Amino acid sequence: MQSCKGKFCFEEGNYLMQTSLIVIVVIAAVIAVAIAAWYLRKSLLFSKGTYGKQTVKSILKRYALSRNYKVLENVTLNYEGKTQTIDFVLVGFFGLLFVSALQGKGDFYGDLKEPRWSFVDDEKKVRFDNPVLEMDLFRRLMAQKKVYNLKVDSAVVIVGTKSDVPMYLSHMREENIVMTVKEFKRFLEKEKFEKDNNVDVEEISKLLDGLN
Repeated sequence: MQSCKGKFCFEEGNYLMQTSLIVIVVIAAVIAVAIAAWYLRKSLLFSKGTYGKQTVKSILKRYALSRNYKVLENVTLNYEGKTQTIDFVLVGFFGLLFVSALQGKGDFYGDLKEPRWSFVDDEKKVRFDNPVLEMDLFRRLMAQKKVYNLKVDSAVVIVGTKSDVPMYLSHMREENIVMTVKEFKRFLEKEKFEKDNNVDVEEISKLLDGLN
């Protein structure tokens, strides 16, 4: 085996060091570009009002894929002059999970007794209908459509510009269905969503599609 000596050894070592530094700089630049692209995409989706739904959709799709569940989008029920649309319905062997995604900036305020809730930041206040009451209406409409004997759960996922959205909730029920993205991911880990209640996923999905 040959060994380097003198000036040649020094130059070889210097070359390797320079090469390593170039590789590190390139990798850092690629990572920086990727992070910048992610933040730009997030900003664009947020400005369009679609970031919240896209975030929740991605979580549900990944969850459903490994379990042979179905994710339905924008399920609408019309009955006796009442119309209600839910963002997502997760259909699994356990039953149904109704999911509503709400996106906004700033702090989130909600009172179960009030018909309107809001996002508040330094710029403005954005108000919207009470999502929990909307969930209740959807469940009643399901019953009126004679969809019985299914275990049904609900979740309202709050998506903000911050990873943990400050939420101020009042008069909520014992089982609070309003949660952040992190809490929603933990919510899906509950054992009840893995339980097999002999639900025919394909048939129930077709039934829900036909209720519009």
